[in-house]
Amino acid sequence: MPEHVSRWPEGHPLPALPQQRQTGPRSESLELTAEERAAFADLVRQLGDRGV
Repeated sequence: MPEHVSRWPEGHPLPALPQQRQTGPRSESLELTAEERAAFADLVRQLGDRGV
């Protein structure tokens, strides 16, 4: 490592960076109605037809 580059001690957080989470966000789910499922399936088909 070049002399002009200093190393931050391992295990010490950088003061300018926020503390990082150790786990991902909490999972959420909900039940869709039959109409919502059909609308979503239609949307997926439309997007697939466009080649997106």
